[in-house]
Amino acid sequence: MQETSPSAVAAALAVARSQGLRCDEPIVLRDAWHVLLHLQPLPVVARVSAGRPFPEGPKPDDVVRELAVAAHAARAGAPVVPPADEVEAVPYEHGGHIVTFWRYVDPHEAADACQAGRGLRTIHEALADLDGPLPEAGHPHETGEMLDFLSPDPGTELLREIVSRRPELDGQPLHGDAHLGNCLGSSGGPLWHDFETACRGPREYDLAALVMGDRIEGDNPRSRDALAAYGAHDAELLDAMLPLYAAWVTVSMLVAMPRRPELAEVVEQRLRWLSKR
Repeated sequence: MQETSPSAVAAALAVARSQGLRCDEPIVLRDAWHVLLHLQPLPVVARVSAGRPFPEGPKPDDVVRELAVAAHAARAGAPVVPPADEVEAVPYEHGGHIVTFWRYVDPHEAADACQAGRGLRTIHEALADLDGPLPEAGHPHETGEMLDFLSPDPGTELLREIVSRRPELDGQPLHGDAHLGNCLGSSGGPLWHDFETACRGPREYDLAALVMGDRIEGDNPRSRDALAAYGAHDAELLDAMLPLYAAWVTVSMLVAMPRRPELAEVVEQRLRWLSKR
């Protein structure tokens, strides 16, 4: 087992045992904002809140929100990674960590971009009737808290200005971080996941996430294919959402840079692009 976030791994295994899930070989799939742990040999993945205090880490409630939003979409038949069938689809708490359980998706070739774009529209339609509070698109309150945590410099002041100019937005529940990296290929077609930053706003906010990398770097035709397959949308509103989404992502990266210095180049690229906007 990879040595990473031992308290999160221990929490996942303890909750799994309490729910009657046998795990012979836990495999850490990812340790970034939260921890993903495959409970081999079961087709189950535990998602565990990282345990780092906000704003150095994400808020544990993100894991709870993700389960509610993705489960709603799954019940409507939308193409998402669903909660695991082996346990009740509720958040569990252990040792200061929140644990949720999801279906394991076998490794597969990259998701077809056109199918992913059509799937995102299906998700938007499935989430349209979801009740309950969600953060506003762009996460202005959380972004402000993260900016207050950072030392002021020209980059953070630029980001603060972008957030302060945020327009009044109406809309519906959204994925919140809908780039193709959050869409898995599977034998049954693309499956969207990582709903932990779900929010409420215009659908074009998710479409901004879908194409931001291409708009900045100009080398991601797959995202253009996905956008075309998504279908009708307001192109001007998408353009207006791009700085808002990019600012939130960039602030998150700035907070993470002390433990992930490889993000520095990406942050500088995003800041240059935002300053030109």
